[in-house]
Amino acid sequence: MTGMFQQIFQNGTVTPSIIKETRLGSDIVIHSASTQQLIMVELTVPYENRMEDAHIYKREKYMNLTKELENAGYKAVVMPVEVGARGFVGSSVYDLLTKFSICGNKRTKALKLLAEIAENSSRWIWSRRNERFLHKD
Repeated sequence: MTGMFQQIFQNGTVTPSIIKETRLGSDIVIHSASTQQLIMVELTVPYENRMEDAHIYKREKYMNLTKELENAGYKAVVMPVEVGARGFVGSSVYDLLTKFSICGNKRTKALKLLAEIAENSSRWIWSRRNERFLHKD
């Protein structure tokens, strides 16, 4: 699987039109034009006690789009991944890294880094919880 996919950005020319036309926006879309395969990675940062619910919600959210892509001839997979707001990395992240052949020490370092980033980001948001720019008017 490694090396045969290319990441497509929103203005990419080879993105399937179904993806361009949808209101759903995956965090990462990986597409292989030659094999007609598409992987949509959807990150969620829930509280740890809601990780399973978040995973189910994201999988169901993309179910219709996945079916549309399959009907259009693509092999489409949605991979919801969860990193808890306090730094717990869900098994879905481990599975994603493994799918992309990121194993051993590289995977361990990536998991640790993701946990640190999630925890630091949550701490930053909490420390600024009373600041106006974080709230909708």
